Amino acid sequence: MKDFIKILIAFITVLLLWAAIGVKKLDRNNFLSSSTLDMSRPLNVTIDVEFINKLNPAYGK
Repeated sequence: MKDFIKILIAFITVLLLWAAIGVKKLDRNNFLSSSTLDMSRPLNVTIDVEFINKLNPAYGK
């Protein structure tokens, strides 16, 4: 019961701090700059389907 009370007090403290600082919506632009997004590009990958099918354990190999 003591552990529950400690966890409850910690949870309430975090909620109060979060409310005091101000709840903000998570936005992708806050975490990734436009220059980072400009540098990123998808990889050009060719998938060998026959090789993947050979790895299937149902074939017993």
